[in-house]
Amino acid sequence: MPNVVKGSRQDKMMVVPYRPGQRLFWLIGSILLISLGTLCGFGFGYYQIHRVEESFKNGFLEQTILLDELSAENSELKRQVAMLERSGLLDQRVNETDQKTLSSLRDQLATLEQDLSFYKNVITKQTDDTGLMVSEWSLKRISNSNRYRYKLALRQQDADGDTYLNGHVNVNLVGTQNGKNTVYSLSEVSKEQEQIDIKLRFKFFQDIEGELTLPDNFLPEYTKIVGVEINPVRKTIDRDYPWIDAKG
Repeated sequence: MPNVVKGSRQDKMMVVPYRPGQRLFWLIGSILLISLGTLCGFGFGYYQIHRVEESFKNGFLEQTILLDELSAENSELKRQVAMLERSGLLDQRVNETDQKTLSSLRDQLATLEQDLSFYKNVITKQTDDTGLMVSEWSLKRISNSNRYRYKLALRQQDADGDTYLNGHVNVNLVGTQNGKNTVYSLSEVSKEQEQIDIKLRFKFFQDIEGELTLPDNFLPEYTKIVGVEINPVRKTIDRDYPWIDAKG
């Protein structure tokens, strides 16, 4: 019988088999699982980036196709006008219907050329800014009247093709009337706009266009455009454009 000191604590011991291979197996398995998770994360990130790039390319391609269609229509209208002029429709003996046809074609041609120039500027314009921005503000006088054609193009810089930009924009005409400083909102001078805050919701572009009529005795000095983006980021833009009486 082994010698035991009375009053001393006796700890129970358990013998376990020595298996170094099993520990190595679990260590390698853990490393493989971590590596697999990392690779999956990289793969998912690459897929997301590729999908965003494809969405933006598709949106840009749609705008390029529109530009090509406008160019083709512009060429066809030019051809029709040239044919009418060569056929002698400008002669004084031409009837009223033919005169209206020629005038209508010329108006369409002028409008289309403005659209072409407008969209070329929108597509080719580069900026380091992000979110809501004004691509173009166009204002053309109709003959010698107090009516004007306007077009405002807004875009979402760095658009991913999936996210909608939400917000609103205000367009105001600033000038004088009867010697007093006066401001008119676009909704007060244009039938196309019913609200002072024009709603914005788009992925790439949004155009706001129509005709406006200047009030009597109002002398415009500039156009103030204030845009407010709520989502996906919060941003405010404020732009002033001098009033230029360019004939349409």
